[in-house]
Amino acid sequence: MGRLRTRRHFAAGLALAGLLAAAAAPAAIVEQAGAAHSVRGFDGTTIKVAGIGIQAQFGQDPIGAKARIKRFNDTNEIKGVKIDYVEFVDDKQDQATALSEARRLVTQDQVFAIVGDVSQFNPGDYFKQQHVPYFGFAFDNSYCSSKPDPTIWGFGYNGCLVPNAPSAMPDGGKNPYTYVSQKTGKKHPTLAIFSNDTQSGQNSTKYQQIDYKGVGFKIVAVNNQMPAPPVSDYTPYAQAMLTADNGKAPDAILCLLATDCIPMWNLIKANGYQGTYFSSLYADVLVKALAGSVANALFTPVDQPTPGMNQLKQDVDAVQSGASSKIDTGMMAGYLSTDMFISALKTAAKKGKSGITPENVQKAAARQTWILKGVAGPTIYPQASVSSYPACSAEVLSDGTSWKQVLPYTCSKKLYKVK
Repeated sequence: MGRLRTRRHFAAGLALAGLLAAAAAPAAIVEQAGAAHSVRGFDGTTIKVAGIGIQAQFGQDPIGAKARIKRFNDTNEIKGVKIDYVEFVDDKQDQATALSEARRLVTQDQVFAIVGDVSQFNPGDYFKQQHVPYFGFAFDNSYCSSKPDPTIWGFGYNGCLVPNAPSAMPDGGKNPYTYVSQKTGKKHPTLAIFSNDTQSGQNSTKYQQIDYKGVGFKIVAVNNQMPAPPVSDYTPYAQAMLTADNGKAPDAILCLLATDCIPMWNLIKANGYQGTYFSSLYADVLVKALAGSVANALFTPVDQPTPGMNQLKQDVDAVQSGASSKIDTGMMAGYLSTDMFISALKTAAKKGKSGITPENVQKAAARQTWILKGVAGPTIYPQASVSSYPACSAEVLSDGTSWKQVLPYTCSKKLYKVK
């Protein structure tokens, strides 16, 4: 929490009041007038950040976050300020582990913020209490609120993905509907949706069906029977999808999980499924495993030669040679969410280093419109605390050796009211 320096000539009563105020403040203390400025995780020259998430799914080396930080440091984006990436901790897909690791990062490592967050179990209440802004892929509903909330501390590069009780849902099903409708020639193609039996999984299926129905799909099944990983046998859940439309296969199946989407697809495909299978697993390393499926990419496909994408590839190669040839969702989430943090940090630092506090970064992020041109965004806060706003995506099809863009990256501000 930091220490409180007081002028020796202060009366004892004022000193005691100052100590009580310090004890109540979760961030480190801004010292008395004329003294040095001190906050948790920032010593005046270096800002300490860290990441948290599922190492089993996203690896131990957060190349994306490190790449964006390296360019920030190398090009002196804020004069006299560097960012130090401390570590990426493994939450082991466990809520208790996520909380204990978060506490360690805050109390022992004294991190300023969490970036490149890919955890499904963020201790959002703890981060808010301790004034720790966190930026990531918004896998859990700690990033979400029922109405636009400028007091939120979690920021997804594409906004809230698994809302808890939203008043409206974004137009996220627009591109998937366009693809399936064109493929089948149907105005109302059938769709089955599945996730697992967790709170986030239940929320995702409950609310995603609203916008997918809104764009024109006929929802024939919503399934949350699958337990949280590890799953011993995917067969019954795959069979449920294959017979979701009154005993027959639907025109499309939407997987709202992470890597569990792969074994499900393998079983569904092995049973001769001819419809469209959607997931969000857009990564070159998975192109073979997901052959024949479509990925709903929440950023511009990496094979598109935009200036922003070219810069991103240069940045990741600067951290690890050849990394640009194996960009995956985790790497993109790390890079993009770190860029979002840096954008808010720059806003906080406009009045000088004294403005660099977790509180000021939170205020900036909560009202910013973030965009990385040619790659992702815009994401407009605080509206994006309710759901992705606007909803942006591209559709890419795997042929087993590469991903091919079938619909370009576009955004929609249309909303569907939750009744």
